[in-house]
This record gives sequence, C-alpha cells and structure tokens, in this order.
Amino acid sequence: MSDPEKIGEFEAVYNKHKAGIYNFCRRMLSAGDEGKDVVREVFLKFFQSPASFDGEMPVKVWLYRSARNRCLNIIRDNGKLAREGENGDEIAGANSAADNLHDETQIIGRVLKRLPADYRGILILREWDDLSYEEIARTLDTTISAVKSKLFKARKQAGEVYRKLFGD
Repeated sequence: MSDPEKIGEFEAVYNKHKAGIYNFCRRMLSAGDEGKDVVREVFLKFFQSPASFDGEMPVKVWLYRSARNRCLNIIRDNGKLAREGENGDEIAGANSAADNLHDETQIIGRVLKRLPADYRGILILREWDDLSYEEIARTLDTTISAVKSKLFKARKQAGEVYRKLFGD
C-alpha cells in the first residue's frame, strides 16, 4: 500500500472514531487536556505501528482497548485508581453543591469520577459509546457474560454513589 493510500485510510478511521475515543477518554480521566493527549497517542500508535494492530479485531475495538489501557495507566500513575471521593466530608458537602448542579452532564461526571476505573470504563463503553456486549468483551478481553455481570455491578454502584451525593 502506498503512503497516500495509507494516509487516506488513516484519515477515514480517524474521522470516524476520534469523537467517540475522545469522549471516552474525557469521561475516564475527567480532564479534557489529558483526553486529547490520549487520543493523539492512540491514533499515532495506530498510524505508526501497524504491527500492533493485527487486524484480527475490528479497528473500533482496537482503538477503544488502546485508549482504555492508556487511561488506566494515567489513572494509576496519578494515584486515582482507588475510588475518588471516599472522604466522607467531600460526599457530605456534595449535597449542598447538588442544588447548584443543573446540568445532567455535571451530575453524571461527578458520579463517574467516584467509581472505580474499571466500572467507570465499562459504563462509558456501554451507555455513552454504545458498544455492543461483544465489542466490550473484546475490548476488555473477557467474556460477554463477564461484561454483563460487571455492568450490573457498575450500574448498582453508580446508583449508590448517586444516592450518597444527591439523595433519592
């Protein structure tokens, strides 16, 4: 394949998936700038290292897996892998702040931020990025039944966090 063909294919993949990958990273990291950096890294790796993309999995799955792994590394490196917001004072103070939150996106962001990274990731993949159970299973290198089980637990914990933060 010639360089112009390779660049054209890369542009098509980039244009099709950049928004989804960015939104996933932004939600995982709760920071736009870090999310942009991850998107650049993921697509650069995809473009520069075709050997790392073996073609056995769909491009979309490969991109999400790569983005998820990079986000988890950043979370771990920043010491955020443990649940954020476990401090009772922060949670107690959130109820008064809830009155100022009129934007559903901010509320969801606050709940996601307090979930373990693996629960946050699987919820984002399913609920916002609309990946199928099979795509999520391939992204996480697990089974569909494990995905369904983890999603159930993640949704349950998200509900608990929401109730702690904002009441019933």
